[in-house]
Amino acid sequence: MTMGDSVEGSVAQPGRDAVSNASRKGDQSRQRILDAALIEFGAAGFKSATTRRIAERAKTTLPPLNYYFGSKEGLYRACAEEIVARFERANHDAVAAARRTIEAASGAEEARDALKKLMAASVELILGNATYGLGSGIIARELAEPGPAFDIFYDRLWLPGIERNARLISRIKSEPDVSAESRVQSILLVSSIPSFHTRRVVAQRAMGWSAIGAAELALVTKVLHLQIDRM
Repeated sequence: MTMGDSVEGSVAQPGRDAVSNASRKGDQSRQRILDAALIEFGAAGFKSATTRRIAERAKTTLPPLNYYFGSKEGLYRACAEEIVARFERANHDAVAAARRTIEAASGAEEARDALKKLMAASVELILGNATYGLGSGIIARELAEPGPAFDIFYDRLWLPGIERNARLISRIKSEPDVSAESRVQSILLVSSIPSFHTRRVVAQRAMGWSAIGAAELALVTKVLHLQIDRM
């Protein structure tokens, strides 16, 4: 190598690497706090959970918690945003297919197929995915007694799901506009799977299931699909 040769590609950049490492560690710390908060808020509720207990579970101290989230309510709302984001990622393909069906003014069978895919994706996410349990306690508490996260769930999760399903049901029934009956049917569909999850101990005992695995998920999905076929 001569004096004029460039060595830019071979020279380490400790400053940039240090910033990257710090950013990665910061993201990991923030996620640990979020995961701990999901458990604590789900178990104790917004009023009873403490930031000190959340920090202890996350193996950190209060300053990082305040730095990332600002306050207890800020952390609680961030938990709601995290739950919604997980739903959106898990249901992305089924939601996109349903949206295309609605926008294309497709027929009854296409709408029926799209609705079935949405329900199958929801069954897999809510009943078949262990990570859903991290947020289920918060969701159940917000449904029982609306708190700081209710509007986040309603505006970004529940209402869009109700309206999307109602439009598909209306298309299945060849309605000129979405009827009140179709909207009620949508609400019943949307609420049935989370209710099954929160009462899974009762469901498992009534069905004689030791656990909810692939066969049980397939049966739940089949029954939901039969309901859709009867529309």
